[in-house]
Amino acid sequence: MSEPKIGRALASSLHQAINELMPTRVEFYENWLTPGRIRQGTLGRARLGAVISFLRQEGETYEAVVRRAGRYTANWTAETIPSVERGLLRRLPRRLRIRAVLRTAGRLVRHLHEGSQLDSMVRRGTAVVEIDGSVFCDVRERAAAPLCGFYAALLERYFEFFDLPCSAELLRCRGTGEPSCELLLDTTVGPAPVAPDLVVDPIGLEPTDEGA
Repeated sequence: MSEPKIGRALASSLHQAINELMPTRVEFYENWLTPGRIRQGTLGRARLGAVISFLRQEGETYEAVVRRAGRYTANWTAETIPSVERGLLRRLPRRLRIRAVLRTAGRLVRHLHEGSQLDSMVRRGTAVVEIDGSVFCDVRERAAAPLCGFYAALLERYFEFFDLPCSAELLRCRGTGEPSCELLLDTTVGPAPVAPDLVVDPIGLEPTDEGA
């Protein structure tokens, strides 16, 4: 049985975040997170798991790296949605748009790596989102704090892309001993300026300016 593979959007975004926030450690992490495997789409879950395990030992840098990777993943994935579908989503009434964006976010999460899944329940502008199979939360010993920052940042940025300001709160995490990872998405927050991010090129691993 072949090893589960990691999607290029996740792998290249994590590589880019490490390169920007930990430039002196890039060579070390490329022992597992190799650009060649990322380009070919052959990076396995074990290699990514090793990278994440070492990142957790980097202290506060872990959270900064995975959250930046989450935003980059959202950027690149949203840009791959056909322009007609993006336009239709943005024109939906707010209530329907929230549900539609969550459905597309579910597809996004399933494509990040094999075995991952997103389920959600919406009520009055807030959504409870459950993530199953998170590669970030595979731990041998319980973590002291939630490890799901990647998904929180990904979902916040993904909702922003469809003109839905969103705040994600981590409620439960499999890494801390809970049965699954759970986030509360609040889309009732007021609009706030969003600084431009970089869009990751999943083939060349080179950042490009995000389109306006």
